[in-house]
Amino acid sequence: SLTGAIAVQVSRVLPNGNLMIQGEKWLALNKGEEFIQLRGIVRPEDVSSQNTIPSTMVADARISYGGTGMIDQANSPGWISRFFNSPLNPF
Repeated sequence: SLTGAIAVQVSRVLPNGNLMIQGEKWLALNKGEEFIQLRGIVRPEDVSSQNTIPSTMVADARISYGGTGMIDQANSPGWISRFFNSPLNPF
């Protein structure tokens, strides 16, 4: 589960008045960086008076989360796993 806030911008206004939004946030950590990206469509009437909207109200949401450095390496398979999952594996 992810909890947090990300600022986005309106990239396009659709003919029906809905808004295409997109945004990205990078966090620098001890030995790397993490990012979260958000894209989707929102209805203007769903945006609160504080100019916020929960992610559950974003249609066609594409939420990406990843990182670089130690974070990325921890999520990558080791060389043994890559070998046994490769087409070159004779077993």
